[in-house]
Amino acid sequence: MNRINSRKGLWRAAVVIALAGLPWATSDPYKLHILNMMGFYVILTVGLNLAMGFCGQFNLAMAPLFGIGAYTSALLALRAGVPVWLCVPIAGLAAAVLGAVVGLPSLKVRSHYLAIVTIGLGTVIDSVLANWTSLTNGAIGLTGIPALTLFGYAFRSDRSYYYVLLVVLLALFAMAQTIVRSPVGRAFVAIRDDYLAARASGINTGQYQVVAFALSAFFAGIAGSLYAHLASYISPDSFQWDQTLMVLAMALIGGLGDLYGSVLGAVVLTLLGQYLQAFDQYQWVLYGFMVLLLVIFLPGGVVSLRRRSVRKPWFRRFAGRIRRLTGGRSAGHDRYAPEEEG
Repeated sequence: MNRINSRKGLWRAAVVIALAGLPWATSDPYKLHILNMMGFYVILTVGLNLAMGFCGQFNLAMAPLFGIGAYTSALLALRAGVPVWLCVPIAGLAAAVLGAVVGLPSLKVRSHYLAIVTIGLGTVIDSVLANWTSLTNGAIGLTGIPALTLFGYAFRSDRSYYYVLLVVLLALFAMAQTIVRSPVGRAFVAIRDDYLAARASGINTGQYQVVAFALSAFFAGIAGSLYAHLASYISPDSFQWDQTLMVLAMALIGGLGDLYGSVLGAVVLTLLGQYLQAFDQYQWVLYGFMVLLLVIFLPGGVVSLRRRSVRKPWFRRFAGRIRRLTGGRSAGHDRYAPEEEG
């Protein structure tokens, strides 16, 4: 056991060292910006996975909650003079409170009905950001948002900001792991697997559902705050429906109910979108086609590859998947079905 723990510790240390050296592998400002955007997406996807992957609650208001975090932090810094380092946790808490409000319908509706309700509530938030001009400056947005400053050093460049994101991401990921392994996380999984059984066993399902939404929103709020202080400009157009779809796709492709899957999904789809830009007008067609292939052949997400047996060659898994999709008999059925009599 000690040997296994030491190996895990070495692997984690190696990963952290590799991540710390990653921004020095390139001097291209655009690639550094993509690295930072990948960090934002990882935080958002981990947050969504807590609510949807572990607790089974559809939260399709991630982009508006992302925007709430950004606007809260920007307004506090611009109009209230609050130090930026203090704006970040306040923005996360503000988004968590609103996320709990978004989660209240989960006490009455579930499944796809809950998804529709969260879409509606997200639209309300988006409308407020766009039309409350006296507070948010409407469609014009907020400019001149101050950079994050710690101990007199301003994190203005993409390379320096990468390390801020890395520290926050690692802290939030450790927080998510702690939650998943705690009694709260076990209650989440019980609600996801069988709502009625969880309720019958004495779990306060309503309380935990609201907590799941609040945690998901907290992650979105932190990501939004950090985004605002990196971009220095935000507007309602930065937090549209396509951002929610992107985060949802990352969670599904990576693997629901697995935190490492959230990281893999965010990394894979971010890089995939960048590499396909070389195909100009065909990039979104290819992007959708490749996502479709991932969903068909990896229904458990990219993270499911580590759980597959290495004894079964990939081409046999591929052939079996094709047979099932085309209505043919599965490999297991062929093996155990009795032979037809002549």
